[in-house]
Amino acid sequence: MAEASPPAADLQPSGARLLESTLYKEDVFTNEHTSVWGSFYDPETKRWGYGCCKVMEKQSKCTAEKAPEPEPNSSDLDNSPESLGPDEVEIIDWNNPPAELRPRGSFKAPTAWVEHYVRHYVGEWQRKAEDGYAGFPDLAVTTLKPLLKPSMEALEILIRRLHNPRELDRSEKTVRRGRETRAGMEGRVQEERSVLEQLDDITSNSASLDYLAARAGYMKLTLGNKTWNNTFVAHVAACTMKGAREYRRNRDNYNTYDMDPDSQKYMHALLKLVQLAQCLKPNPDQSKNCVF
Repeated sequence: MAEASPPAADLQPSGARLLESTLYKEDVFTNEHTSVWGSFYDPETKRWGYGCCKVMEKQSKCTAEKAPEPEPNSSDLDNSPESLGPDEVEIIDWNNPPAELRPRGSFKAPTAWVEHYVRHYVGEWQRKAEDGYAGFPDLAVTTLKPLLKPSMEALEILIRRLHNPRELDRSEKTVRRGRETRAGMEGRVQEERSVLEQLDDITSNSASLDYLAARAGYMKLTLGNKTWNNTFVAHVAACTMKGAREYRRNRDNYNTYDMDPDSQKYMHALLKLVQLAQCLKPNPDQSKNCVF
């Protein structure tokens, strides 16, 4: 009679996890240090130490001053885990929007003004949606009604970038250079005006009821100053005296709108806020208004 095979657990060698136990554990902070020993090197004494306090003795405690704890209402807590989502993305709270649109001159920083403008008109959009867009033209209702939620999601991206203005400018800084010797074939680097300045102009013109200027600012923000938006190639037939040849004009560099899909979303949503503002506060001078 065949003997029963032993359980699978008994077949495991006793040192199955020996390799893991002998690995060196990294980033283990001891003695209240915030860096590991060996993170600092003194070329004069030729000794290693801790980068946090510059102490050379491996067993000594950290002597660096501890940063004071921020107060509960301090701005240092704005990026606390409570205000971040599961992917460490800042959560934008649309509750309690500004009831009145303050004048542009009451804001020193353009980032604060643009955020105030966006929050005010998003709140107005939500109120008008609850009222069924009473008093709005039919074309405006058809345009704005399905776009509230996607516009709010896009404008959340804008507000996050306003908190870190360096994230706004995403234009292409160079153009591809070919092997052609003729400089006229190469694309040109058209310097883009600051995205924040353009957002400031669009919202300021909208606040002053100059919606035509706000729309012109939107066109400049999206299209830019490019001469050639795409690469153009033309071929000449071989029946000419010079034979077959190719004429080429490479495109100019892309601006932020061309480079970043998220920027496209919030720029489109900002235009909808300008259109909403025109429905709420139309300019008596019809030459300053725009059609949907």
